[in-house]
Amino acid sequence: MPRRTDNAPGHCERPGTTLVVTTDQTHPGNWLLAEPGSVRPEHVADAVREALERGWDPDRPGSPFPLDRSAGFRSPH
Repeated sequence: MPRRTDNAPGHCERPGTTLVVTTDQTHPGNWLLAEPGSVRPEHVADAVREALERGWDPDRPGSPFPLDRSAGFRSPH
């Protein structure tokens, strides 16, 4: 079964809430399916901006903040 890619940017100097982003890209470890797409810096920046707009506070400790950006994900099978 194909897996979407999850990315988890966080602040390296101050621990806080981690942002977990689910993308529409195939997971790089999924060697049975199509080539994975790339997650570029501008994709990460867009996800961080969206998460901040939705209430993510990276300085507040707590559970990871999920952001689902997998709309349009289609399995190649």
